[in-house]
Amino acid sequence: MDNQEKTVDSSSQSEKDKESTTSPKATRPPPILCLGAPRNGSASLMKALQILGYPKVHHGWEAAELEELQWQWPIFDRAADATFTNIPTYRGKPFSREEWDEVFGDYDAVSDVASFFAESLIPAYPDAKVILIERDIEKWFPSMHIVVKSSTSPFQRKLGAKVGDLSGFLSPRPCNKLHQGWTRAPSPDDIIEYLEPAYVRHNKYIRDTVPKEQLLDFKLADGWEPLCQFLGKEVPDVPFPHVNDSKEYAERSKRLGNKMIKLALRNLIFPCLRPEPVTKP
Repeated sequence: MDNQEKTVDSSSQSEKDKESTTSPKATRPPPILCLGAPRNGSASLMKALQILGYPKVHHGWEAAELEELQWQWPIFDRAADATFTNIPTYRGKPFSREEWDEVFGDYDAVSDVASFFAESLIPAYPDAKVILIERDIEKWFPSMHIVVKSSTSPFQRKLGAKVGDLSGFLSPRPCNKLHQGWTRAPSPDDIIEYLEPAYVRHNKYIRDTVPKEQLLDFKLADGWEPLCQFLGKEVPDVPFPHVNDSKEYAERSKRLGNKMIKLALRNLIFPCLRPEPVTKP
């Protein structure tokens, strides 16, 4: 190859590199990472952020309930395989920022299910603002126990995964992985035993890892003032929202479960009615 060809190739490669680093995925600002573990007021924080002008806040409930978001669950499934060393499907290659952008890139903030991936999201988005909510462990544990209990029963795990596959609402199978992976339990049967140590470790990791100027250590009882100061927003003239208590969570879970069972039975009896898998818009 002569010098002229080398110059052309070098120039071409330089342009490709420039294009890569200036693409929307490379320059897109990171979402606010709300990484308090589930059952720590994530739904209330989501409503608060929406009031403050962040309309697109990702929450596990919406991802579980809305048909148009079911494409996200296979990504969460792959992310679990990339993150948690204690699950059998672990593949050893962490998710990149570009991979996380595939699911979270269009959101202003992420919460709830995202918190399971704190040890992947913080390195992927080192420039992100992070909000941590921590309840007293004695109050958090019974609430979280309800969330993970279906992952601890072999029968419920298999039934949930099958119903999810048949109904097209795909959260059960990935959630089984998330619950075991996040707790670092050696098997799904041990998830409950590992819940409290996982909670302590999770909160410590965030405080030890995130630069202090990027972290808000927040309690819902603190109200608007610290949240608005952290985000550079005016304090709104409305009460701070409080939603999704244990009773509401149980009712919502029951509605979603009943919906999934009805769809699964319909699609099992009349497979011609089964819709095509939902893809990303």
